[in-house]
This record gives sequence, structure tokens and C-alpha cells, in this order.
Amino acid sequence: MEIKDKNTNTSKNIKLTWKSLLGFTLATILLVVTISTLKVNLLTIEEWQTLLRRLPYILIGNQENWAVKGGFALNIIISLACMIISTILGVILGLSQISSQRVVRWLAWFLTQFFRNSPWLVILYVVLYLFPFQINLGFVSVEFSPVAKSIVGLSLVVAANISEIVRGAIQSIPSEQWEAAKAMGYTNNQILRLVIFPQAFKRMIPPWMNWYAILTMGTTLTNLVGVPEGLTSVRQVLELEGERFAIPLYTILMLLFFLYCYPIAWWTRKLEQRLVE
Repeated sequence: MEIKDKNTNTSKNIKLTWKSLLGFTLATILLVVTISTLKVNLLTIEEWQTLLRRLPYILIGNQENWAVKGGFALNIIISLACMIISTILGVILGLSQISSQRVVRWLAWFLTQFFRNSPWLVILYVVLYLFPFQINLGFVSVEFSPVAKSIVGLSLVVAANISEIVRGAIQSIPSEQWEAAKAMGYTNNQILRLVIFPQAFKRMIPPWMNWYAILTMGTTLTNLVGVPEGLTSVRQVLELEGERFAIPLYTILMLLFFLYCYPIAWWTRKLEQRLVE
């Protein structure tokens, strides 16, 4: 219930006060819980030194040099590779969903819905067992490591969602744009390429960025199929140093994902606001 006043700013200030009070209360509770947890699990100086020594292993899966062999850096590499592949596949599927050919349209729709509504982990396991670890082509042999298989599996899921983004963005353009372009003598391909797609592209960017953030967080699932990513690195350190380091190490990994994904989410909101304006 709002308190009305002659000055409209009064109601707004009361709203901001309640929001600030709620945020302050939640932050206080979180701070108290964190301090209580740290008191119970307080590390000694030697243990902090051990934690710092193991930090490069969490970041790049390597403590000898700067070569990336796993860790959080591998999560980022997998997410970037998946996003490139899934964007290409998603655009193709999205355009196929609005194709004038019924067979192409229904096939694209089926693939999109199938991978959109399948569990990520199940797809990862299917790809893991479906693809061989090595294919000999006579003059060259192609290896499919768990990392490569994980990229393929995650790309299929994200491509299906990007397909819906592309289809929805294109169909959101008013039909008058098609009619005006046809009146000027453009073909359907020219209309799509020169008129519709440039306008729809701006609408695709925010959800595309949002899905990249989701994909980055979802790369932690690859530890279950043998990929030495960040979560796997944390578990390996815990096996060597003991469960006493569980809270600090998992907290560090959580902060790494937060520091990487939050700017993407913030930028996504800014772009959405700009498009609305």
C-alpha cells in the first residue's frame, strides 16, 4: 500500500527505504552466517599458505607453468567454444524454422524442441558414449577427448535455445516491414537478409548474452564426464589436502564464476533497457 503525498517523490522515497532496509537485513544475515562459518573453520597460517599454493591449480589446473590444463580457465574455454558452435547451429536452425519448405521447417522444429527439453547431463552422457575416442580416416586420426565431447553435447543444447531466440526475434518484426519491402521489389531472401535480420539482430543480443552466462555456469556438469575443469580441480585438491579446505575452495570457485558471469548479466540488463527505451 502506497502513502500518497502532494509531492510524488515521497512515495518513491518510502519504497526505496523499504528496499534498502530489506537488502540491509539480508546482507547482515549473510555476513553473520559467513563470520560464524569462518570462526568454526578458521584456517591457520600454514593452511592459508597451502591454499595460496594450490590456487593456480584451481585457476588453470597446473602449478608448474602457465599452460592451461584444466581448472576454471577450462570452463571459460569450453563456454567460448560452445557458444561459437551453438550460435552457428542456432542461427541455421532458427532460420530453418521459418522456412517456406514444410519438411525443413518441421525437422528444424523437432530438433529444437528435442534438445531444448532434454536434460543437459543426459545429453553429455549420450555424446560421451556415442562418439568414439578416436576415428582413423586412413591418412589422419581424429581424437574425441572428453573435452571435445562435452563441447559437442553442450553446443547442441544451447543451439536449440538460440534457435528459438532467432525465430522469435525474426517473427517479432512487424509484418508491415515484409509488405513494404515486397512492394519495393525485394525477394524473400533479400528482405530477410537486408531488412528483417538487421532489426532482429539487436533483439537477439540480450538473450544470447544471457544464455552465454547460463552456459558458463553449466560447464561445471562436464566434471561428471571426466573433464578436468574447475570443480574437478577443487575435488582433487580436497583429496590431497583434506576436507578442511572445502569451504574456502568452493567459495573461491563460486566467486570466480560470479566475477565472470555477473558483468555479463549486468550488461544484458542495460542492453534490454536501452532496447525498451
